[in-house]
Amino acid sequence: MPGPEALPPPRNGVGLAALILGIVACACSFIPFISEFLAAPCAVAAVVAAFVGWDRIERGVATNRLDTLVGGILGALALGVIALVYLATHSA
Repeated sequence: MPGPEALPPPRNGVGLAALILGIVACACSFIPFISEFLAAPCAVAAVVAAFVGWDRIERGVATNRLDTLVGGILGALALGVIALVYLATHSA
């Protein structure tokens, strides 16, 4: 008689990466010089990682729905703040 089949562990790394990158992007987005070179790539990476993480959640491979959602939202908010800071510091 075969035993119960073990389920593979959830693949939550991308959602966690989205959360961490979103936090870093939001924290650095208000500083003019740093927002262009550190926060912008982190924000874009957070949004992309959130899309990949959300796809994994919908396929049932990952379980960290809240981390992925918050990371994507923070990344998108950071992109908006970066655009406002850029416009405020580079306008004539």
